[in-house]
Amino acid sequence: MDLPSSVAAIGERLGGDDAIVVDPQLLTGADVFAAERERLFARPWVAVEHHSRIDQPGRFVRVDAATRSILLSRDSGGRLRALRNLCLHAGYPICEAEQGPSDRLVCLYHGWEYAADGLLVEPDLSARIDPARLRLQSHPVCVQDGLVFVDLSRPAAASAASDPAPVGRGAVPDWLAEAEVTRRARYNTEWNWKLALQYVKASPHLVCDDPDAAELVAFGPLSFMMVEAHQAALLQVIPKAAGLTDVNLIRMAPQGTPAPADGPDRLARGLREAGDGVAPPGQSDLDREFLGWYWSLMSPG
Repeated sequence: MDLPSSVAAIGERLGGDDAIVVDPQLLTGADVFAAERERLFARPWVAVEHHSRIDQPGRFVRVDAATRSILLSRDSGGRLRALRNLCLHAGYPICEAEQGPSDRLVCLYHGWEYAADGLLVEPDLSARIDPARLRLQSHPVCVQDGLVFVDLSRPAAASAASDPAPVGRGAVPDWLAEAEVTRRARYNTEWNWKLALQYVKASPHLVCDDPDAAELVAFGPLSFMMVEAHQAALLQVIPKAAGLTDVNLIRMAPQGTPAPADGPDRLARGLREAGDGVAPPGQSDLDREFLGWYWSLMSPG
């Protein structure tokens, strides 16, 4: 699809020196959100979980990766898969539970049942339809440094030999693979995802105990980690609609680290106090650095 005018205008404005005040349609337009789904959201690799949540065969967990609901499933042999959580029958979510046994993935709509590898087992339509069409769409998935990554840009290869490509390490701490998850939280906002991503990346003080010493490691366009010596926080920005965005947080620490005392949720407070993230009229909502990054992913060339 062609770029909406509010997106195309960014390329022209980045070439000048004046402050950039974005067209409101960049934050609210359904056509902009559709273009972002096509050009930006499905880029590899999105970090979605810590592997400790899906380390046992015969289990699934439901996660969000960009705008897609994904079932991370381990079969009895231990192979990990990333299945689209959409029934072949009517596109209804197969699993609404957060986790459960993967030997019987049953859609609640009309009871269609799938195996852990995504193969439809009931009803039996194999005599009438090509069996290759009776399998849930899946994406490449890998575990690196204890994190589970999904590549939304392509379907999983038939052979695991070419799936998936390596993921860059960056400043990932050595203890992360054996880390303990100390907290999970999800924050619902009425923000456009661009505002949420810029705000959270620029606010390590809402996530880290020592923000000046924290390092940021990006994984694809919508997931990143803030790393300190004694803990790390994986954050996902999950676009739901042009004006609805969730922020997911998974906090991890080395095994044996004393659990932190419950205290005020700084990120929840920060998001709440910032309102909808929109700047006053005449001021820029998104800074030049963010818009340059955004344009590099959205521009045709």
